[in-house]
Parts: sequence; structure tokens; C-alpha cells
Amino acid sequence: MRANERVCSVEITNNHVGFFAQMVWCLYILRYCERRRLIPDIRLTGDTYRDSKRGSNWLYHYFDSDSPIPSGEIARRVRYTKKISAWGDMGPPIVGRMSLSDGACTFNKYLRPKRDIVKHVNDFWASMAADGPVLGVHFRGTDHSEEAPRVSYRHCFNVILDYLSTHNSTRAVFVASDEHAFIEFIKNLLRSVIPVYSHNDHYRSKDSDNIPVFLRSLGEGGYEKGEDALVNALLLSKCATLIRTTSCLAAWASIFNLTLKVILLNKPYKDKLWYPESEVVSKADTEYRPEIRD
Repeated sequence: MRANERVCSVEITNNHVGFFAQMVWCLYILRYCERRRLIPDIRLTGDTYRDSKRGSNWLYHYFDSDSPIPSGEIARRVRYTKKISAWGDMGPPIVGRMSLSDGACTFNKYLRPKRDIVKHVNDFWASMAADGPVLGVHFRGTDHSEEAPRVSYRHCFNVILDYLSTHNSTRAVFVASDEHAFIEFIKNLLRSVIPVYSHNDHYRSKDSDNIPVFLRSLGEGGYEKGEDALVNALLLSKCATLIRTTSCLAAWASIFNLTLKVILLNKPYKDKLWYPESEVVSKADTEYRPEIRD
């Protein structure tokens, strides 16, 4: 970084970690730079979310960046770039504990979603025409049972019904999931109760092979997979309350909206409790509704 004239240049090359998990890595690097008054130069070059027609750095497929110096000047200064493919490649913890508000402040200082993505989110929200609070629901399925106990569709549905019975002002439900079957299950059972909406994702699991959406057809539809993730997280953040299973995508909704009320249906295993879920779990107003099994 001294040789780079205070530019912290990092290239993340990973094809096996999801969109928001990689965004967590970016957040920690940005926080590190913020505390040390360094200029960040982050490049995400894995194939999972990259569209070669949009450039080599997929971070800028989805976000605009605010930098104190022009990109050309950053390129002139950079002589060394740290390349990482896993969290451990960054070495010892580069920052201490980071709260949700810390993460939100750092994110908003350096990054903002592209205007076309924000417009897409706002247009979809307006199309719901909900004249009151919206309940968000997110179910992370496929391979996620490796990180947290799997929750049954029925338990999630029962918690939704219980919430609606005590929150009569709720006007709609927005549901997101990597499992197509879950969305259809919720829509079918709630159709006569309340309007239910879901984003028409480009990619979603339609079988039970437990392959995460972002790992399907690696190298194909990269941009669309990332767009689906970001759009759903932003839509969930606009809800009044979010009933969900543990998920990095859904946890980022709490960074996009620090006042979001969360009802959590499961918790990560202790060795899988990562930021920002670790902060959501510890929030005083997070309600925990686990499934009781015989």
C-alpha cells in the first residue's frame, strides 16, 4: 500500500461463494480502508456474477462507487494487488466487530446500487399497489442445511398466518426464495387470505438436487444471477417486517434498512455464524420462532 501511494488494491477471484457473502468481504476491506485513510481499489473477477460485456470487475455491474480520486489515477498508482480467493487469504481479522449501522454507513459511503436497478425495484414495489405495510418472507433452501437447521414450509406458513392474525394493517406479502416450490406453496395457501407477490427471477431452483442457484451453469447468466440477488434483498428491505430463515442475502436487507423488524425461524450453527447475520441474531428486537420438532 505504501508502494501504491495509499491505494489498497484487492482482487477477489471466487466462484464458490454467493453474491452477498462476497459483498461482506468488500465491506470489511472498505471498513479497513476507512479507518486507515486508504483509497480502496476492489475488483471482483470471479465468473459467477460477471458479464464480460460489462467489464472485468463485476462489482461495478451492480454498484456505482464514490472515490476521492479518479479511476485513472488509481490505475497509475497501483503497483501491487493482493489476490484472494477465500476469506482466510486476507490474513488476521482486518477490523474488529462491525455493527449493522457501521456496515450501512461504510456501504453508503463508498457504494450505491446502479440507477437502473433502483428504478426496477421501485417500479416493482409500485406495481404491488399496497396501501399499507408489506410483510416480507424469505426462505433460503437448497444446500443451506449445511449452515443452519432446515425449516419446513409448513412452519414458515404457520408463522406467517400468526403474524397476519395480529397485524391487521398488513396489505400484502412479498416472498422470495431460491426454491421455486416454496414460493408456489406460499402463494397457493395465502391466495384467499392476502395478495402475495414475488419477483420474476431469472434463475431459481426447480428440483431437489440441493445445488445453489448461483452455482448452476457457472459462467452463464452471471449478471442476471447477481441482479436477482440484489433486487430481492432491496425489495425485502422495503418491507415492514421480514419473516425469514438464516441467509446472507436476507441479512443484507437489515443493512439496507436498519429499522427492519426481523422474525428469524432458525439460527446458523455456531461455526457458521458470520456477519451480518451475527449482528441480526443479537439485536434486541429480533424475534426468534424456531420449529419445534418431536
